[in-house]
Amino acid sequence: MKTHILSLSLLSLIAQICLAQGHWTQIGDMPEIRYGHTVNELNGKIYVVGGANTEGSVYPRTALVYDTSSGIWTQIPLCNNKIRAAHNSCVVGGRLYVMGGMDSSGTMSTMDMFDPNSGQWVSKNSMSTDRGLAACVSIGGKIYVIGGMHFNGYWGLRTVEVYDTNSGTWTQLADMPTHRWGHSAVALNGKIYVFGGVTDTWVPYSSVEVYNPQTDTWTTKSNMPTNRYCLSTCVLDRSIYTIGGWYNSGGGPIYDKVEVYDPERDTWFTETPMPVKRAVLASIVVDGRMYVYGGARTTHPNIGTSAIYEFETNVVPVEPASLTVHSYLLCQNYPNPFNPSTTIKYELPKSSDVRLSVLDMLGRELSVLVNERRIAGVHEVKFDGSNLASGVYFYRLQAGDFTQAKRLLLLK
Repeated sequence: MKTHILSLSLLSLIAQICLAQGHWTQIGDMPEIRYGHTVNELNGKIYVVGGANTEGSVYPRTALVYDTSSGIWTQIPLCNNKIRAAHNSCVVGGRLYVMGGMDSSGTMSTMDMFDPNSGQWVSKNSMSTDRGLAACVSIGGKIYVIGGMHFNGYWGLRTVEVYDTNSGTWTQLADMPTHRWGHSAVALNGKIYVFGGVTDTWVPYSSVEVYNPQTDTWTTKSNMPTNRYCLSTCVLDRSIYTIGGWYNSGGGPIYDKVEVYDPERDTWFTETPMPVKRAVLASIVVDGRMYVYGGARTTHPNIGTSAIYEFETNVVPVEPASLTVHSYLLCQNYPNPFNPSTTIKYELPKSSDVRLSVLDMLGRELSVLVNERRIAGVHEVKFDGSNLASGVYFYRLQAGDFTQAKRLLLLK
């Protein structure tokens, strides 16, 4: 029996080592230190909204904006020049929505919308509940705000509100099973996954709860390996990355941990940790790479950081043939940017006639990588761009009734 348990433990360890294959690189700094902020990508620009510099200092009243084309940072004032930290934000319909959080007097229920076309902020209808350190995701034109806390106490909320960007109205949904704040959430395959957090007991959660908007119901999944709160989460190639956080904001530790959840198999593995320990940080995925912006690098008193780190997977994991692929999927090429070659991975749930091609910015087909029938499973194709000039291109997968395209960047 002991031998069997040891064998299973060894296999689990080997699996984690094989899957932990990414690497982190510091790629720059924001113009100023921030924690308790949010980060979103909109029309080729990165918006780092609000947050705090250091605990007890004057909070910023701006969003830092990075133009990915020019590499230049600028700043814009927040709506009505207000303070907003420990808030939430998301992009819907080409506009940036920012809601909740804290100012110098307490938690907030207000929501503002930034339109990049006009460069103006517009105040929208407020939530029914003021809350900070909540979680937020968007699905199908709706914004879901989950849990959080009131400033006058550390009791976590269970309430869930959804905002319809078309009608401009808020509706309350089924409560989360547990009270929590400082948690994080992502949307994947039409469901909302909630990770970690804490409530007034100051013992952080490792539990994972999943909300189904179609049925307005919650279920529980396998726990995170590490209890923590004020973490960040991202979706990368159908897996959910949980990043950093605290066990205790006063006594620590602060984590550099990166633990990855596979929702299809309800399993976890450990990825390469961040080079630094961060909590109340913000993360985002752009063009198949994950980026972490700022965060608190100390326990109380909290001090922010300006560092930006990029995470890139070194190897695309090839799944064993015995594992079933449930849906069509076109993954982001790796590496990206590339010079001169890159790898494209795609998945087929059944045997299909496949056409995989590379296109220019005008949609003209430059190269056909696959044009034949392929069996169900995971497939990889190498693309060599030696004969192309530096620039942005697209690759498109057509398989059965499925069509999807992604962007790749050649830099010579």
